[in-house]
Amino acid sequence: MKQIKSLSFFNLILIIVMTVYSFSSMSSSFFMMGLKSFPWFLISAFFYFIPYALIVSEYTRSYSNRTGGIYDWLKDAFSPRIAFITAFLWYCSYFTWIISLFMKLLIPFTIMLFGQDLTSAERWFGIDTTYWIMVLSLLAVFCMTWVINRGHQAVFSFLKTSSYAMVGLLLISGIGNLLLMVNNPQLIAQNMQQSLAAPSFFKGTSDSFLSQLPFFIFAITAFGGLDTIASLVDKSGQQRKKFPKALIISAVIIVVLYFGGIMLWSGANNLNVLRETDQFHLGNLMYGLMGSLANNISVSFGLSASAQSFLYQAFIRYTAFTLFVAYIGLLSSITYTPLKSLIQGTPKEIWPQFLTKINQKQMPQTALWIQAAVVSVCIIGLSLNSTILGALFNQLTYMTNVARAIPYFVVAASYPFYRIKNPGLLKHSLIASHWQGYLCSLSVCTATLIAITFQVYQPFQTGEYVQALLLIIGPILFGLLGSSIYQRFEKKRTQLILEDNL
Repeated sequence: MKQIKSLSFFNLILIIVMTVYSFSSMSSSFFMMGLKSFPWFLISAFFYFIPYALIVSEYTRSYSNRTGGIYDWLKDAFSPRIAFITAFLWYCSYFTWIISLFMKLLIPFTIMLFGQDLTSAERWFGIDTTYWIMVLSLLAVFCMTWVINRGHQAVFSFLKTSSYAMVGLLLISGIGNLLLMVNNPQLIAQNMQQSLAAPSFFKGTSDSFLSQLPFFIFAITAFGGLDTIASLVDKSGQQRKKFPKALIISAVIIVVLYFGGIMLWSGANNLNVLRETDQFHLGNLMYGLMGSLANNISVSFGLSASAQSFLYQAFIRYTAFTLFVAYIGLLSSITYTPLKSLIQGTPKEIWPQFLTKINQKQMPQTALWIQAAVVSVCIIGLSLNSTILGALFNQLTYMTNVARAIPYFVVAASYPFYRIKNPGLLKHSLIASHWQGYLCSLSVCTATLIAITFQVYQPFQTGEYVQALLLIIGPILFGLLGSSIYQRFEKKRTQLILEDNL
């Protein structure tokens, strides 16, 4: 099997960092919580992300030659049935996200080209904008699937390109904020104080520390994506053996980037002034903050009106370019990786033979095109304002919210059993002793359980009982479906064994 030979250790770390790190989450944290977000990021990093990164690094080291990802990790620790149900849940949780991301691609694309979001307009060239979004989203689905079928190199190329673009955005925002701080040193302490004292802007929270628990859930999700990139370990070529080390280094860099980013934005900008404008909302926050940064730099350095306009356009267009290629990179990984783990990693006898067929580039070509067809049908139905499909999609989204967190819980819970069944692991393990392994597992499980519990409790608290029930029913329904598929496989296998014995 042809492997990725051109991936350097530096690029591997870069891809992991920029796949997990979210500039959008960092900027949202600064805008909504200011410096008060620090404790929650610290708690999330130490009790969830770093222990989870250690656990995942151990699994990637032991299963670097396997294609199953989460399925392989759990099969030996628990059982093939639990492993399959978890992998099935994992895939289902990404499906609705794939649809949403394809339909969002046009927003950063139009800002990148024209300097404004044209998707908010009613018509383009006399045709309803909704139809443009539908057609271009379908084109994106087709192109993405075609390119991915060309081989694993395409996925890594997309991830590498989006990673470099994000590095550029980090440099622009970091240097821009540093310039403001150097040119206005007298305002740094005042801005920091404003960021620390500003009331919580996060929905459902107040200045009370315990009331800010919803932000803890947000902080945990800001560290998501490690499982997706870790499932590509078997395709990382010469860097396969260094993958666990890359994960740990990346985890430290990600934590530093979140803290450093919030600190720079807090020191260079007056948070209260930013909040006073009615032009900011979570949908355009990245563009708004970068545009505001460009304007503040222009005023601070006395630039002309034309120079200010140029800088503003350059900042927001590059932000849109970064978000566009980030969507492409993310779509390349989540369109392929969960499906790869489910179809190629699990026993082939579970699936119809045509689904498991791979092309010359070792890609599950038929399965990818079937997935693309289902995604396309959903996009068409949502774009044509199908009431039934729209309601179904909204319900499916709620149903997969909790399902996305459950695999993290199961992976962490499996780790102590994995160590018991692999006693030779301690010789080379980053987690030196069994009690440290238990502590890492308990820490991640507790953090994830709190996140899941609160996610279910919150809609009950606000009286949205249907949404709350969907959050509970979703994982149960997907779990039962996965269990049914695996049970059918076991019956088929048992029948074949009996026939062979006869």
